[in-house]
Amino acid sequence: MTNKWKHVALCSILTVLPLTACSSNSNSAAGSDAASPQGKNGKTTVTVSALKKDAFLQEAERLFEEANPDIDIDIRGYLATPESDNKKMVMRSLEGDKPNEADLEKFRTSVNAELMSGKGADLIALEHLPYEKYARKHLLARLDDWIKKDGGLKDSDYYTSIFDAVRVDGTAFALPIHYTMNATLGNTPLLEAQGIQIDDSKWTWKDMLAIGRQVVQSGGNAAAVWTGKPKADLIGDMVQSQYSQYVSGKKAAFDTAEFTELLEQVSDMYDKGQILETADMSNASKDIFKSLSMQMPMNLLFMPQMMYGGKGKVYNTPAENGNGSGISFTSNLMLGINEKSKHKEEAWKFLQFLLSEKVQSAPWLQGFPVHKASLEKQLRQSIEALSSGRIKLQGPNGTGPSAAITEEQLQSSLALADRKASYAAGDPTVMKIVKEEAQAFFNKTKSAKAAAGMIQNRVTTYLNE
Repeated sequence: MTNKWKHVALCSILTVLPLTACSSNSNSAAGSDAASPQGKNGKTTVTVSALKKDAFLQEAERLFEEANPDIDIDIRGYLATPESDNKKMVMRSLEGDKPNEADLEKFRTSVNAELMSGKGADLIALEHLPYEKYARKHLLARLDDWIKKDGGLKDSDYYTSIFDAVRVDGTAFALPIHYTMNATLGNTPLLEAQGIQIDDSKWTWKDMLAIGRQVVQSGGNAAAVWTGKPKADLIGDMVQSQYSQYVSGKKAAFDTAEFTELLEQVSDMYDKGQILETADMSNASKDIFKSLSMQMPMNLLFMPQMMYGGKGKVYNTPAENGNGSGISFTSNLMLGINEKSKHKEEAWKFLQFLLSEKVQSAPWLQGFPVHKASLEKQLRQSIEALSSGRIKLQGPNGTGPSAAITEEQLQSSLALADRKASYAAGDPTVMKIVKEEAQAFFNKTKSAKAAAGMIQNRVTTYLNE
């Protein structure tokens, strides 16, 4: 599911990082028989189905094959991607490389058809797919035994909350390789001016909306609770950040008074101008909250410094159960093993390699590493690069971060990454239904109760197909 969290516009001037030569990018249709073909010279071929064979996968493939000459990795990207430059890697913008919905739908249809027919690649990139449904249909291999085998992945080395957040009924069927952190940043100066202290360990979305409304109505400098948040996207954020509260197995829970009231509360705040669909960068310091999509580790250090006069505070994502969902995330690459694969051991070996410190700490990893020491290494490198002037960052109104990051600030950022995590993705079809019916309510063609009821009926039908 494409991440719809609103990105804060930042102008970044970055020195490109070196990247060693990558293997040839021979994209092909995403899929193969699960009984992977025997490779050349007697090698075992492990096929990998992904939306794109990007620079990260190309380099990981090359390094793995160098270390494992008896295994050939065949990455089959559904969409064509440019050949990697062997001299440099261009830093991605904060918006990232977003595939369009038509391409995603074709990819899903292709992989779904292969899996349902007992075919498909050995390893499958699941971040854009209904992996929970596949797991419950026994199309994905259970990974827990592999994780524990021969000390495979030590809990102390990883942010296990990221792994736990994508478990299905308590079992691991998929493992995020790297991810994007979705953070809620609060405008501390405006909140403190109203004497508001937020306990984000148990706050809900309704609490957040109520706090924002209180500050906006106070007559102070606040312009809006959020800006640049389309209505259906905000509802999507709310559902995705606590997906398990709305969907569990084959059951949905949208036809509730709580969800109906949430729709009505959001609509009322848009109607009164308390939440704005259009971003207004001239008032970038006058909204109460920002939903940040932090795609690179350096964002964790520097983004809060460039917002709200350097006094922004990162809060846990609200959760309707009042237990706190921690920090929500979406995965840039999440892999599972095809249950029908005849090369599970070799597939696991490549998956384990992607999670190794060698790969996780590499500069060409495009997101947050799930390996703890690797994240700390990357953050320290970012601090050094900023202090030496090798990178320059500029936020709204020319604001830039301090070049002097203290050890305390670094440890605080690392602690943030180690919080409880929730996977803000959800089944792509379910999220499409939620947004379509929510939009019908916002367009005044349906009541909130009717929209919630339609979401419930459509989602239930889909889950039980």
